[in-house]
Amino acid sequence: MARGYDVAVLGAGLVGCAAAYELARRGKRVIVVDQWEINRGASGRNAGSLHFQIEPRMLNLLHEQPERLSQLITVNLQAIEDWRQLSRSVGKDAEVVMSGGVMVAESEADFTVLTEKSQLEIAAGLRVELIEGREVRRIAPYLTSDIRYAAFCGDEGHSNPRLITPAFARAATELGCQFSLQTRVMSLEPIGQGWRLKARPTSQSAASPDSISIDAEMVLMAAGAWAREILEPLGFSTPLTAHGLQMNVTQRTRSFMTHLVQHVGQQLSIKQLESGNVLIGGGWPATLSAQLLGSDPAVNIIESSLYGNMEVALRVVPGISSLDIIRSWTGISSVAPDHLPVLGPVQSLPGIFIAAGGSSFTLGPTYARLIAELMSAGSTTLPLELYRPERFAVARQIS
Repeated sequence: MARGYDVAVLGAGLVGCAAAYELARRGKRVIVVDQWEINRGASGRNAGSLHFQIEPRMLNLLHEQPERLSQLITVNLQAIEDWRQLSRSVGKDAEVVMSGGVMVAESEADFTVLTEKSQLEIAAGLRVELIEGREVRRIAPYLTSDIRYAAFCGDEGHSNPRLITPAFARAATELGCQFSLQTRVMSLEPIGQGWRLKARPTSQSAASPDSISIDAEMVLMAAGAWAREILEPLGFSTPLTAHGLQMNVTQRTRSFMTHLVQHVGQQLSIKQLESGNVLIGGGWPATLSAQLLGSDPAVNIIESSLYGNMEVALRVVPGISSLDIIRSWTGISSVAPDHLPVLGPVQSLPGIFIAAGGSSFTLGPTYARLIAELMSAGSTTLPLELYRPERFAVARQIS
């Protein structure tokens, strides 16, 4: 017999667990379904950056579609407030640090891009300050003297990816949300005014049922790139693709960095954790197996990415040269072709919603709150038209 809920959330990562909390807080009966465990995927295996400045990977839109970037900054501004609130509620034990961030430029060409980016951000209301020379040395003395320019945002920082999602899951559970973990969704079927999820346990326990049915009025796809494979049989294709990423962390050392460091022209993010370890990332690729659904995808380190990442990091923050790398690991991100979120209802599949893509760690709590507003009240406090799922392709009606 199918179990009935107001909302079934597919994916127990940050967006899924945060959305479950927000929906349950609004009185919805919610179940979260995941083929693995809470925080097993991208949410627990990223670098934990809170980067509210426009990411370098998105700067190709700076000249082509500046209005789109401007609208994204509005979401970033809300995310700043959401993270500050979380540090006093569900995120209080998630090592949320918002002591500022610097995006550096090494060349005059990089500085030109940094200036244009910052002007757009400032016009949209983001607190960004262009600094150079002695001011760079004063604010971030750990940077190499070759760095002449930087953009400083006092709201940036980092959080611990291993802690924030479980914090949301605990808060959602306290509000009555249920979790069905190690449960693989095999199909979605429209029934009446809602949807039926047919699933099966991934565990081999003798007590596990052969199949599970879950009925829900609405379904939220918060499973990143897995959303594509689940929705394609229903005639809807969203170009969310999975990308393997890798990160590195050093041994512990004295505290010498207080900011998130990014590079406007290179793949780089560096921050020092409360433990004293220095975490180095920035979007360097790892290899990813092609198959996602129905398996735990293999994500393997690429040696050239490790060395490339470290070369940039050592050039920008030479103080890490004496530190040993003690661990490297991989993760999975899901991105759309324009690097913006996929956020909103699937118009051709009434009752199906997507919240994925974009900067899903930095903006995850805000995605969750906005999609919960939409699913509960039918409207949102910020416009979502820019992020509509149908912006890439025409969906086909279910026959």
